[in-house]
Amino acid sequence: MIGVTGSAWLMSSGRIRRVVSLFVLLKLVHVLAVVTAVGANVTYAFWLRQAGRDRDRLVYTIGGIRRLDRTIANPSYIVVLVTGLAMVWTGAYSLETGWIAVSIGLYVLVALLGILAFAPAIRRQLAEAERDPSSSAYASAARRTALLGVLTTAAVLVIVVLMVTKPF
Repeated sequence: MIGVTGSAWLMSSGRIRRVVSLFVLLKLVHVLAVVTAVGANVTYAFWLRQAGRDRDRLVYTIGGIRRLDRTIANPSYIVVLVTGLAMVWTGAYSLETGWIAVSIGLYVLVALLGILAFAPAIRRQLAEAERDPSSSAYASAARRTALLGVLTTAAVLVIVVLMVTKPF
């Protein structure tokens, strides 16, 4: 019998054993991927602040942020999407459920913002840091990147709230 937690209890060799369901495994991977992706993203402002206006540290830090995005955060967000959809396909939820539909819409928005706005902004910030991190051009690029970072992080946090609270 499958319980509320998505686990099954089996009788084997006179002992009762708990067997974890596919849904629970998907949810575990989903949550770990969210923690990894969001955790990486929220560190960016900290690392940029630590670099200050030193050209070499800024160039290294921005390059590191871009690598972190490409190799850890973005692949984790893909795992989040795949495992989220897989949980729906197990029959536990429907894509028509309000909080899932809104979350998917926000996910698409965040993905588009990341690809079309954040990635070019961080590339521009890197280029300006390589030129002169004390220039007004660098300050403008840094402000744009920071604003886009706040917007995308806020949208992701709304998704997390929706996923946890399942309000509608």
